[in-house]
Amino acid sequence: MSVRSKFRSGALAAVAFSMLAASPAFAYSIICKHGKYDIDSRDERQLKIAFGSSYCTFRTFGYRSDAENFAKKNNMQPGKSCSCR
Repeated sequence: MSVRSKFRSGALAAVAFSMLAASPAFAYSIICKHGKYDIDSRDERQLKIAFGSSYCTFRTFGYRSDAENFAKKNNMQPGKSCSCR
C-alpha cells in the first residue's frame, strides 16, 4: 500500500467519522408519562410498548441538551406534573 493510498483511506475514514459524530444518533423527546414530564430517547414504537396509552409526546429534538434547554425554558422539567389532555 502506497503512502498516497494510506493517506486517502485515512482521510476518508476521518470524514466518515466526523459526519457520524456531527449527526445525532438518537431523537430525544419531551414526554408526559404517568402524569410527569420526562426526556426519553426511545422511538414512538418503543414508548407505546413501554407505556401503552399512558404517555404523550410534546416535542422531539436531535440532541438531549436541546430537549433539556427547551424543557427548562418552557417549565417542562422532568418530574413536574403534566397532562396529555
